[in-house]
Amino acid sequence: MMDLVTGGTGFIGSTLAKTLLDQGKAIATFDIKPNSPVLEPYGKRWIPFQGNLGNMGEVFTAIQACKPKTIFHLGGMLSIPSEQNPQASFSTNVVGIYNVLEGARLFEVEQVLFASTNGTYSHDLEGLTVIDDRTLQRPFTLYGCGKLFGELLGRYYSRRYGIDFRSVRLPAIVGPGAKTKNVSIYNAWAIEKPFLGEPYEIFVTPETAAPILYFKDAARAFLDLSRAPLDEIKTINYNLAGIHPIPTAMDLKNAVLRFLPHAKISFNPDDLAMAFQKMHQGVRWDETPAVKEWNWKVHFSLERMVEDFINELKEHFSWYL
Repeated sequence: MMDLVTGGTGFIGSTLAKTLLDQGKAIATFDIKPNSPVLEPYGKRWIPFQGNLGNMGEVFTAIQACKPKTIFHLGGMLSIPSEQNPQASFSTNVVGIYNVLEGARLFEVEQVLFASTNGTYSHDLEGLTVIDDRTLQRPFTLYGCGKLFGELLGRYYSRRYGIDFRSVRLPAIVGPGAKTKNVSIYNAWAIEKPFLGEPYEIFVTPETAAPILYFKDAARAFLDLSRAPLDEIKTINYNLAGIHPIPTAMDLKNAVLRFLPHAKISFNPDDLAMAFQKMHQGVRWDETPAVKEWNWKVHFSLERMVEDFINELKEHFSWYL
């Protein structure tokens, strides 16, 4: 029995799909962009479906055709594109998670893993020093609103229909080849642009500290969570704190300079990015339930992440064009 990865040709989704393929599984992906140089070498063990998450018929067709045991629902529109086109974001992120869960119900999928975001925490955090899985969720962006809806809808489908629903609230994900701007993309572009010999302006202040997680750790988180025994899953929707301590933008710049000493990196803060980042400044992210319930642990530190990111570009540059 195969698994289905939505957003499966994106950089987290393709990494997750590749890991499963390397472990001998057959994998189907569902994405608006069907091609992936990462997955093409796997031939017929990889089945790509092209479609829009907001289109119920296209989602149902993929689920019915591949009959997955698990759906890893990683597809969606990110924060800044969602602000630019809220109608498309609602269709992709809100209608999309409904279509996935309803498809799982109709075609008897056992398990759905959902990629949520720490952006579900935004308003009314003043005075807090810790954000945990019980902290009030009042999103600032439409992206965050859609993800919070997905968490709640997943809980409902779990209670009402018995679907094994689990999700992680991801911090900013750092990896090569990301093309779409979002409020935390500077963490990736500050490595990739200098590698390509281009100067880069980080669009937050040097002291801004954003929770981040390397894309290989993110992919592994979904696998670890999906394989945890059901009777250990109590929290359902889990915070991931990312690299600890949370690196500042200056920490990131200095780490890049250690591996790319000729990099030209400067700072030019952007109002929207700063407004969002300020909401999370000075707080600690508590991931205790993930650690206790499915043994979560980050493997990539800041320096190891930067080093591996550069090696990925050196070894597989064509994957990330």
